Amino acid sequence: MEVSAGILKEADVLLAAFLTGALLLVVYDLLRIIRRLIPHKIWLVGAEDLVFWIGSAAVVFAMLYRENSGYIRGFVIGGVVVGMLFYNAVFSSWVVKSGVFLLQKIMFVVSRPLAWTARLLKKPMGFAGKKLKKFFRFCKKQLKKLWRAVRIGICKL
Repeated sequence: MEVSAGILKEADVLLAAFLTGALLLVVYDLLRIIRRLIPHKIWLVGAEDLVFWIGSAAVVFAMLYRENSGYIRGFVIGGVVVGMLFYNAVFSSWVVKSGVFLLQKIMFVVSRPLAWTARLLKKPMGFAGKKLKKFFRFCKKQLKKLWRAVRIGICKL
């Protein structure tokens, strides 16, 4: 028994919808990883979500336009939703946890030389800062004396 070309085309569209839904949640998981690494304010989370869902709508529309000539079919929207649910149930928590773990380790390794350099330069920079502060205090006193002399000279005229 042979499967018709129309059924195969609809199966391709369903597979594309399923993969689109999974891909959308991969992108959202990247957003979640960034949120765990860098604290966000509530309004910024809302703005990010708004931009994500507007972008998601554009991606789904482009997929519908490319795969199904722009026709909105129930099974296509269902395929996107099932793709999202499948990815969320199977991969999402693992991707977020491992992504956060790996990025924290990378940030730790990258920041170590910077911390060591800062620790080494702390005393010399503190010494230089104290000397610079004394110099600026001296300059300020000299400028005040000069201004006072100029003011007295102007008043005597």
